[in-house]
Amino acid sequence: MMQGVIPAKYRVVIAEDNAQIRELLKQQLAELGHEVVAEARDGVEVVGIVAEERPNVAVIDWGLPGQDGLAASSAIRDQSPVPVVLLSAYVSSGDPEAMARRAGAHAFLAKPYLIEELDEALEQAVERYERSQPNVRFPVGTDMKQT
Repeated sequence: MMQGVIPAKYRVVIAEDNAQIRELLKQQLAELGHEVVAEARDGVEVVGIVAEERPNVAVIDWGLPGQDGLAASSAIRDQSPVPVVLLSAYVSSGDPEAMARRAGAHAFLAKPYLIEELDEALEQAVERYERSQPNVRFPVGTDMKQT
């Protein structure tokens, strides 16, 4: 490692269909010290990217086109389990956090949010994931991708 370079806290994949929101999310994650390793614009795309990239965390918008964030979270849980934070600006009915958890997400964050809340949601997702996978631990800066 180069002297003076601090490794990223987490390698993150983001899925957001709105380009402006995706760019803002990318900037916020970088400001928090995370590395965005890939971006997706729909639910099908994010499932494939997560399987390939093996990030530490995936941040997924609920309202993705094609396959929504709930379905993508469920597919990730079944195919390539990683901690998932599900974002949403609007949920029509019910308890969105409970719905997100049932689908396989480890944390839910309502938009709009403060950057501190994004950081807390990432940590919560990692902690819940680790509790659900007792033999899995990844320290900050770890690359989960198999080489």
